[in-house]
Amino acid sequence: MVFNLIIVAIISIIIFILLKQRNHYSKLNLGEKEVSKILSEIKGYKLLNDVMIKGENGTSQIDHILIGKKGIFVIETKDYSGEIYGEEYSRYWTQSINKRKNKFYNPIRQNYGHIKALERYLKRSDIFISVIVFTNKSELKKINSETPVIQLRKLKRFIRKYKSDIRLSKEEVREIYDYIRKGNINSFIARKKHVKRIIKNIS
Repeated sequence: MVFNLIIVAIISIIIFILLKQRNHYSKLNLGEKEVSKILSEIKGYKLLNDVMIKGENGTSQIDHILIGKKGIFVIETKDYSGEIYGEEYSRYWTQSINKRKNKFYNPIRQNYGHIKALERYLKRSDIFISVIVFTNKSELKKINSETPVIQLRKLKRFIRKYKSDIRLSKEEVREIYDYIRKGNINSFIARKKHVKRIIKNIS
């Protein structure tokens, strides 16, 4: 009897630890939650959040993937305050708060890497739309870019009004959604290694 109780206790502890780890790495930050909420309200699309897939040079962690007949919107979220300045091809962008300037890695470059990983994974290269979303507490002061860089309050309208030459069938949308979800890496250790690699690469 005592032995059985010990076994049950051990199993309960293991389940608790696994669930805690899962919640730790799958938890979206506040900005990502805001973007996810908006995206989930757009009808006719399938949404995946916080996806990590394996690529040729490691892993790619993607904030949001919105799949619909217009194609696959690959969305990078930035939850920054202050004024934002950036150029399409520069390595770093600038955040200005009270005349203090901070550099951060170009999110267009970052998202380009995500799309290349998805292209390799899906073996398709003609169905992706890169979008960078800043939360509403920032001000996009001077952005020189062909890639869409928008604020959260404009996101829903942007998706709805976006004109695309891509046409995915309902079956294709479902198959792509299932395939990406299947390939999503849910390992806490793998995600921790991914963060360390990214910090090393952009420093």
